[in-house]
Amino acid sequence: MKKLILLAILALVAWNYHLNRKAAESGEDRGFVKEIVQGVQGAVFKRDPQFRCDGRKYCSEMRSADEALFFLSNCPETQLDDNDNGIPCEQKFPNQ
Repeated sequence: MKKLILLAILALVAWNYHLNRKAAESGEDRGFVKEIVQGVQGAVFKRDPQFRCDGRKYCSEMRSADEALFFLSNCPETQLDDNDNGIPCEQKFPNQ
């Protein structure tokens, strides 16, 4: 089993080397490992970085409808949707 895992790792390293070399010939900056890292970074940065869970949980503490929606969707123990319809702070931000 260990030999199989080692063989798989060596195959990935060889494939990465091949992709990097092929990309360098065409002037691109690519490769198997770089694509994985960029994919993970893309997944992480798809979340809106301007909002973070910081303990606020009431509508009076929200500055925008987008911020309230982020908190409702991503932060625990918020009290932003009094009628459980999925729309936070309807009275404070009526034009959502």
